[in-house]
Amino acid sequence: MRRFIPFVKSPPRVAVIRLAGAIGSGGRFGAGLNDETLAPVIERAFARGKPVAVALVINSPGGSPAQSSLIAARIRRLAEE
Repeated sequence: MRRFIPFVKSPPRVAVIRLAGAIGSGGRFGAGLNDETLAPVIERAFARGKPVAVALVINSPGGSPAQSSLIAARIRRLAEE
């Protein structure tokens, strides 16, 4: 268990988001990466522990350019905040 010690700096944190699958609006079984399903995951990564960086590990064969743009816009907006 880690104790909180004031005046001692904690090491910088880097949040990692792992994404796998085709980028699209859902598909037949609702599988796939889209802005609506990834919004809570992305926002939690930026909010949790105030990371100095957020790393994306993406394994995707491609997909919808519109959904890719929406996901990228959300990430850029949260990074600026």
